[in-house]
Amino acid sequence: AFVNIPILKTVNGLQIPAIGLGTFKLKGVDISTALNAALELGYRHIDCAHLYDNEAEIGECLSLWIKSGRIKREELFITSKLWNTFHHPDLVKSACETSVKRLQVDYLDLYLMHWPVACQPSDSKVPRDSNRNTLFDNVDLVDTWKAIEVLVDQGLCKHIGMSNFNTKQIDKVLSACRIKPAMLQIESSATFPNQKLIDFAHFKGIPVTAYSPLGSPYLHFRSDVVPLMKQPIIWELAMKYNKTPAQIALRYGIQRGLCVIFKSKTPERLAENLQIFDFEISEEDMKRLNEIKNGCRTLKGAALRGHPE
Repeated sequence: AFVNIPILKTVNGLQIPAIGLGTFKLKGVDISTALNAALELGYRHIDCAHLYDNEAEIGECLSLWIKSGRIKREELFITSKLWNTFHHPDLVKSACETSVKRLQVDYLDLYLMHWPVACQPSDSKVPRDSNRNTLFDNVDLVDTWKAIEVLVDQGLCKHIGMSNFNTKQIDKVLSACRIKPAMLQIESSATFPNQKLIDFAHFKGIPVTAYSPLGSPYLHFRSDVVPLMKQPIIWELAMKYNKTPAQIALRYGIQRGLCVIFKSKTPERLAENLQIFDFEISEEDMKRLNEIKNGCRTLKGAALRGHPE
């Protein structure tokens, strides 16, 4: 059944569907399966990135929907991200244009700086020296941001933002920007709430999108950590509210004022995860969820360690 997803309206004029489809690690036939099912169900917010190596396939699928008149471009909210090897101001525009072209659209709704870390320009995603050390570049965050601002002037993207930035890096951009960041995308779930960073962003008037709101299945190798979907409280609340653990986890993000994105290629799961707008977790239960936090982030950015930022 088609769901009208609520729109998160932000102080800076951004209007973004409160739940979106992440596309990290979606490959091959899974892309069209996931996207076709998602669009049928009512998903309109698609989160992409140069890094994910699948923008061309996503573009093929979106183009079929748009050309057949089943959907209008302005009904979609498409995000992409500037990868670390394109931080040099001279490379920013062509990087954005490549994503726009691959996605077969005329503009992006949101273009994010994927990480606050510049790597040397390279055909490889993470350039390394002979000792396997990451080759960083000394491009200042602010210089990259100023080049991203020009993309808005040129109509390549409507809004710009940042991903995986900390408070110091956000402040650095805020103190020098002409166009304020319209979004911060970071990891956040009940096991890793990242609440201080969220509070900081909200205080600065920047809305927040949470990735990995379901915790992460990739944590199974950590014997000392109970993954979010196996936390007893999540199951207890799922029974109480007659919902699935995933629905509880997503609703937790929504009730904290966040936009949430998750990845699934399963039509049933995609449908199930939209059934989160017909109930509310009580204040008391939200407090209990807040207490889970085991401080375990799923995405560590290990290859980027050692950069001055």
